[in-house]
Amino acid sequence: YLNREFFTGLYPDFCHRLLLVAAYRKGAYRKGAYGEGAGNPPVGMSLLLTKGDRLLGRYWGASEWIDSLHFNVCYYSPIEWAIKHGVKQFDPGAGSPHKIRRGFRAVPNFSLHRFYDQRMNQVMSVNIDRINRREQQHIDELNEGLPFRS
Repeated sequence: YLNREFFTGLYPDFCHRLLLVAAYRKGAYRKGAYGEGAGNPPVGMSLLLTKGDRLLGRYWGASEWIDSLHFNVCYYSPIEWAIKHGVKQFDPGAGSPHKIRRGFRAVPNFSLHRFYDQRMNQVMSVNIDRINRREQQHIDELNEGLPFRS
């Protein structure tokens, strides 16, 4: 769903809020517009959003596994950019306890899922409160292990 139409639709009104972090093989990037014949494509990218003094968490992908690529395009490079641009808050996105080791607090996130299958809708409506309580308990447990003081 992050296709050409998605990015084309974002561009006119939201291009100033996008941060793209791209990783290239050493020596593979050549200046110029990316496209056919314009150099090698990135091996990994992350897409983040900015709003005021906030940087918000990412979509990311890679064409191959490279050690530490995920952390570089999703955390380290965005953190460096955030510091340079006076960002006060960086939310790296949902999921993954490895964020705790990098100093990020676990926080609840919100979802706007709709279930068209009525059976699944029923299962979720009966269980969502229990699921949310368990998730909050997990968040609290993760935050107890933060390497930094509040």
